[in-house]
Amino acid sequence: MSIEHITPEPEAVERDQQAAHVNWINIAFYLILTFGLSWGIWLPLRAVGVPLGVYAAIGMFGPAAAAIIVRLVRHEGFGDAGLRLVARGMKKGGWMYLAAYVSIPLLLAIGIGLAMLTGVQHWAFASNLHQLGVTATDALKARGQALPTGMSGDQFALISFAGQTALAFTLGIVINMIFTFGEEFGWRGYLLPRLAPLGGVWAALITGVIWGLWHAPLIILTGYNYPGHPWLGVAMMVVFTTSLSLIFAWLRFRSGSVWPTTLAHAAINGQAGFATLFLSRADSLIAAPIGIIGVLPMLAFGIWLAATGRLKPGGRSQQPVEEA
Repeated sequence: MSIEHITPEPEAVERDQQAAHVNWINIAFYLILTFGLSWGIWLPLRAVGVPLGVYAAIGMFGPAAAAIIVRLVRHEGFGDAGLRLVARGMKKGGWMYLAAYVSIPLLLAIGIGLAMLTGVQHWAFASNLHQLGVTATDALKARGQALPTGMSGDQFALISFAGQTALAFTLGIVINMIFTFGEEFGWRGYLLPRLAPLGGVWAALITGVIWGLWHAPLIILTGYNYPGHPWLGVAMMVVFTTSLSLIFAWLRFRSGSVWPTTLAHAAINGQAGFATLFLSRADSLIAAPIGIIGVLPMLAFGIWLAATGRLKPGGRSQQPVEEA
């Protein structure tokens, strides 16, 4: 029996050659530090009774701190960190800020519409607003205070909602960017460019899975985002972050900067909660904004970006620069 010589497919050869340029040692160092720093913050602070919102926010700076440490210790420099507003040579990179600002609320709105269209949830804005008014009124009474004369609980809730909405689309994004930069300087400022030799799609997928798993302690121990589903919640978070990762990779590669992704991340953190006010309650694994129904539009958009070749790395900002 003769053995035929099998010629590898060109795509497989190219992929293998590209993988050779991925510094897995530095990536492993980065991931150990990232998980160690964030989990090392979350678990002890939770154990001593620090509120979830406080220790979760502090742990968001773990990815950035790890990226800085690895860049310094491994002499990688900061040339590909994406700190410029738009990388040199990215003539249309500035449009990515508008894309980041518009795409997130649009995708959330589509998710809300899909939840109602499928019957998973129904429009419940009035009843939810009323409940907010009741809660606010009871909280004031408990402190010996009352609503302004002539104002009902529903009116107070509506005014509060209008103010929070305006904040979520303006100053709130800026404030949230302080914290989301703590993640983005790590995930899209370090990990994504280091994986880019594998190809933009693979780099985005791997980054998204890791990003989702990084949230595991918060979900398992506190029900963060997916109450009642400690393990399936982790899996759903991975689907959510991987969908976002495809979109964020597009913003990163097309601008050469981490700032559009930082903006988009801040937008979704500040705006996703609106879906819970507009809609009736449903199982968190299924419901909008970040159950499977809410995530489907994000996933579809991410797949479209990948299928149309919009996730190809390019430009100086994606090329690792090592110091002498």
